[in-house]
Amino acid sequence: MRRVLWVVPAALLVIVLIAAVMTYDVWKEKSMPVKGEVVATVDVGQLAVVDRTRVFFGHQSVGENILGGVEAVYAQQGLVAPPIEENGTRPGPAGGFISHAYIGANEQPRLKIDDFAQTLRSGLGDRVDVALMKFCFLDISTRTDVDALFAHYRDTIAALQRDYPAIAFVHVTVPLTTDSGIKNRIKIMFGGSDRYGQGENVARHRYNELLRRQYGEDRVFDLAAIESTTPDGGRQEFRYRDQPYYALHTGYASDLGHLNAEGSEIAARAFLQAIANASGRR
Repeated sequence: MRRVLWVVPAALLVIVLIAAVMTYDVWKEKSMPVKGEVVATVDVGQLAVVDRTRVFFGHQSVGENILGGVEAVYAQQGLVAPPIEENGTRPGPAGGFISHAYIGANEQPRLKIDDFAQTLRSGLGDRVDVALMKFCFLDISTRTDVDALFAHYRDTIAALQRDYPAIAFVHVTVPLTTDSGIKNRIKIMFGGSDRYGQGENVARHRYNELLRRQYGEDRVFDLAAIESTTPDGGRQEFRYRDQPYYALHTGYASDLGHLNAEGSEIAARAFLQAIANASGRR
């Protein structure tokens, strides 16, 4: 009898918690306004600029998704993409290329920054026109000192820009994960990991805001905005513990954090647009 008396209140508590989470989901979706955003487009003229541009891109797996969409974007215009090679600098017919490298290691963002800088300083910096690096969604969590990480990035880029004034640096916002579901929120309530939860996207949003404020819209490849903007141009803002954040649109997602074919192509358009704009500033 005592066991029954203990189990019943516990079960009721779980039901109340689940109801609270579900109610919060409904309230959140209805109360947060949809903000209109411009979906990235890239035209033939911009693709021609990229064809002439020597690019270095440091990344990990979401970077693969982006590069995988580049050829599709060119093919839609009846064009052939410039060479895309890991650690390669073979020029295409117009002289350009996209050299890429898997920098650092996931969940070690400072190492990625240092590896990006070292790769450029190893000789590549004298052979490229545009350079950019991208974190993985795994690199920033609720445990990340966002201000310190951003300061390290800012200072490293400033030193590179001083030593390689001919390079146009493009700054990439941190990619997002899809919004945390009910199961994951219940897991978090009972002490589970928030690795793919709301708090993680809040931290990513904080870093991205620092990046946007520091470098301005014309120097940023805003991958997070692209990922969280639907094909019709809508963008949903969420809140967690009174902190704003955005999430990867599920229609672009192959899993919690990577891009499917549609998402890859949309991100590739913005990637190519950012390179063309940066090349034009040189």
